[in-house]
Amino acid sequence: MEIIKKYQDIFCSEFRSLKFLKNPPELYEPIDYALSAGGKRIRPVLTVMICDFFGNNYQDAINPAIAIEIFHNFTLVHDDIMDDAPIRRGKPTVYKKYNSNTAILSGDTMFAKAYEFVTFTREDKLPAVLKVFTKTAMEVCEGQQYDMNFESEKVVSLAEYLLMIQLKTAVLMGASLKIGAILGGASEEQANLIFEFGEEVGMVFQLQDDLLDTFGDETTFGKRVGGDILDCKKTYLYVNAMEKLQGAKRDELLEVYHDLNMDHQVKIAKVQELFREAGVIDDCKILMHKHHVKSMDALDKINLKPEYKQVLSDFAESLLVRDF
Repeated sequence: MEIIKKYQDIFCSEFRSLKFLKNPPELYEPIDYALSAGGKRIRPVLTVMICDFFGNNYQDAINPAIAIEIFHNFTLVHDDIMDDAPIRRGKPTVYKKYNSNTAILSGDTMFAKAYEFVTFTREDKLPAVLKVFTKTAMEVCEGQQYDMNFESEKVVSLAEYLLMIQLKTAVLMGASLKIGAILGGASEEQANLIFEFGEEVGMVFQLQDDLLDTFGDETTFGKRVGGDILDCKKTYLYVNAMEKLQGAKRDELLEVYHDLNMDHQVKIAKVQELFREAGVIDDCKILMHKHHVKSMDALDKINLKPEYKQVLSDFAESLLVRDF
């Protein structure tokens, strides 16, 4: 993955130079805090890399890639408030470090800043990029609303869940690649294929995230393990377990999962046990593999140099084996 590291260095060098310390500091300091929290910046890195793969002009993608990263972090700032999540990437979330009102307003400013950087796109490509960016921004919000709706619904179908993660997570991965392809001069057909590849990769990413949230290592994962369980979030593991468990076991999962007064560690352990009994870990891995195969089918149709396609294939493969 050395070539991805190359573009990671390019993007992160540009991104680190951004500073939003303006007046009032109460508004802008939380933005700098949110954007300095780390992460692999994989979405904007993919934008820059794909632009270079198609057109050998990665500089054209820097500002739209910055827009994507700011937008992604804006969603995290607001999601953490809605999810009451205290930790993000091993650090206190913005609303925990400051307060909810500040986090909301700083997040709104990040959204505006993201659009500002989109406007720095080269003029001939701006309409197409803006169209993709805007559509994706709305879909991500739609996905978050579905996710919040699920919190008050004890039973969610697999189809409903998959639509939610497609909107909330997968489309942003696809859009990051599609915007890079547009800026690199790819045809509409090729840009759509790279979006399809990215969307399927995004599905794999989120399904693996569900696994890691429940069965991962908190130090490695960067978030509290069991957070989805404590928040009663409808993950693939829960949805699938509810479909597979019968009788008393299903009733037990339903009761335990929505018990807000149970000791946290006891609740997490009980749910983990029921998930294992239902065999949802293997089911999740099987579904991840299906989406991986779809991503490879799309990749096969993309007109890139073999060595570039191998980079994308290796990247997709790496998401299947993230550490527990």
